[in-house]
Amino acid sequence: LGVKNQLDASSGGLGLQIPPDLLSEASLVTNGFSARFGQALSGLVNVVTREPGERWEGRAAYEGDRPFGGGLDRGLDRLAVRAGGPLSGRFGMVVALDLSGRVDADPVSAPAPTDPRDPRAVVPYPLPHNSGEQWTGAAKMVVPITGRATFRALGLHSEDQRLLYDPAYKYDPEFGPAQRLRGDLVSGHVQYISDPRGGLPLVLDLRVGRYVREFLRGELVEQPDYALGALTGSRFRFVGEDLARSQTTSTAPIPGLEYPDASVRTPWGVPAFFQGQGSRGELAWNRFGETRFQLDGTIGGMTGLDLYAGGEYVAQQVRTFQRALGFLAVGDTVPAAAISAFSPRSAAAYAEGQLRIEDVAVTAGVRYDRFDAGSSLPGEARGAQSAVSPRFAVSTVLSGATVVVSYGRFSQAPDYQFLVDAAFDDTTRTGRFRRGNPNLGFEKASQYELSLRVRPKDELTLRVGAYVKRLTGLVASVPLGVNPDSTIFGNSDAGTVRGAEVLLERELRGGVGFRLAYTLQKAEATATDPFLLNRLTVVDPITGDTTRPARAEFPLDFDQRHTLTAVTRGKVADRAGPALGGVRPLAGLEGAVILRLASGLPFSMSDSTGDSLVGLPNGSRLPNTSSLDLLIRRSVRLGGATGGIYLDIRNLLGRRNIVAVRRDTGLPRPDDAAIQRTAEAAYAANPEPIPYESARYRAAADLDGDGFVAGREELFPMFVAAANDFAQPIFAYGPPRLARLGVELLF
Repeated sequence: LGVKNQLDASSGGLGLQIPPDLLSEASLVTNGFSARFGQALSGLVNVVTREPGERWEGRAAYEGDRPFGGGLDRGLDRLAVRAGGPLSGRFGMVVALDLSGRVDADPVSAPAPTDPRDPRAVVPYPLPHNSGEQWTGAAKMVVPITGRATFRALGLHSEDQRLLYDPAYKYDPEFGPAQRLRGDLVSGHVQYISDPRGGLPLVLDLRVGRYVREFLRGELVEQPDYALGALTGSRFRFVGEDLARSQTTSTAPIPGLEYPDASVRTPWGVPAFFQGQGSRGELAWNRFGETRFQLDGTIGGMTGLDLYAGGEYVAQQVRTFQRALGFLAVGDTVPAAAISAFSPRSAAAYAEGQLRIEDVAVTAGVRYDRFDAGSSLPGEARGAQSAVSPRFAVSTVLSGATVVVSYGRFSQAPDYQFLVDAAFDDTTRTGRFRRGNPNLGFEKASQYELSLRVRPKDELTLRVGAYVKRLTGLVASVPLGVNPDSTIFGNSDAGTVRGAEVLLERELRGGVGFRLAYTLQKAEATATDPFLLNRLTVVDPITGDTTRPARAEFPLDFDQRHTLTAVTRGKVADRAGPALGGVRPLAGLEGAVILRLASGLPFSMSDSTGDSLVGLPNGSRLPNTSSLDLLIRRSVRLGGATGGIYLDIRNLLGRRNIVAVRRDTGLPRPDDAAIQRTAEAAYAANPEPIPYESARYRAAADLDGDGFVAGREELFPMFVAAANDFAQPIFAYGPPRLARLGVELLF
């Protein structure tokens, strides 16, 4: 059953987390050329859940990082439980529960500040207001109806709620933002398998599912009350949550939100950069739901020919609410709430055949997709849009190697977030309001791929592939009228992705196995930008004609040229190693080492004002990144019980990877000149003396001891220190060394 967050898949998560203990198989399909797979421009994740066995069995595990202490203690607690087996006859059930909490939910490896007055200089981690917890529960039932028909039902519930660290609220974290993401999935599956002795074997799969995702972000009504580590056992409640759900159009301030003011809790005292007394006033809520009906059929029994056909119908509901600066009434500088409510619909049908002639297999199919934005306002959308996508593949064996050539065309409806308006508190480009476009059409791709698979040895598998993907109709911001500040989304951009993949894998034999994967990729596309379009307009001085140069392609944000992943696994034989007191410590020991290397992603350099690009779009690159992970596991048997203990270390070498930089310097931190400019602007805005009676008074800054922090000599150094504090590049660095120790019991 297909599940996708069609609302904001490009920027938001699915909202569903399947407990790992419930999975029996998981794979990434990067070339879903089959007509059955449908709307996937990049790829899809295929998962298969466990079936109940003939007897009851299960697993219980706890893992955490508390035993390590120091910088390795990030407050992790995770509990996982699974049980499954028969209930009556062949009727069985599997249930799984996964709870986890981390005090430092988004850990980074940013260096500690050098100023001893900064509280992070002594205790750099965990970051304040940065905890998170996830709850996931799932249950699956398998009910044989007859000898040929089986009914399966799956229920899945996930919640992910987090406190989000905001540098502006470093000293008043209770006013920092928080978010909650909730997902629910209920599905039913009836499978019929005909008698294989019949004339034409038939397999029918009827699936019905209901998926709901809800997202909330804003200021909390009250700070969480932790029960164990970062686990609270209760849902976050947000200021104005009821107003968002009711999609109120009131222009009054949101009750409960206070106007923010400069913080008085900083070590610097000066009113600059850091906020307190109130949040940013953001309130965002959206709810996406879909009901999906899916029918798939397989017909075999014909000599060398298999046929596949099916279709689906999806009814969706979208509700969104966004309010910026909610502590103020809607007016000239405060945008109204951005609200939308519509019910898109989509349908698809496919047919595919696979013909085998000796060593040649030919697969050909076609898929039809139809999409209707479902707006209830006449004239707002142009109605349903449709696309036909052919797929074709040929495979054969040449000198012991399997060669596959495939072609496919894909059509994918855009994220619904681009169909609706949105409100912001940033006036740099959008005037605090972004215009949606309900007339957006399909984003499309045509993909060509050639792959070669060969076994140099029985235990070795080598796969080499090359692909070209042409993307068209990509969503981009385009000018609306003559004012470049006014933009609307459109299917305006196109791009090309070229790449090659090499995969070398050795099965686990003799206690050793490995997997080596390398990808070389180049992903470029046009970059529609209203400012760029207007700057590139050229007027011929002789004829007066207005011309635009040909559109150039620039690296896409995900254009990672080189990626290398190497996995080495090992297992000691059960009776190997020396015996100590009748126990062999090394016997049955398992381990894995994972090495990841990746070239840097592109970014655009700008001038010091951030208003103009320096060089070409995405013309610069982040530094390369690397990490080394280690997993060690030892099975343990105590009496009649079997279990295990494992140690999982991520970023074993503690490498400090840079994952983001400033666009003006190309470095994580601003240079001294930028700090001075920032401090000068803040000082010019607030040059007033700070008396002894003020909560902002800091004795260390009162150099002459007259009871006032006044004048440039006393005030400006504090503004510089505050600017340095605020400019710390906390999230410019990747995760640090993380470790977890786990124990498990099998029953």
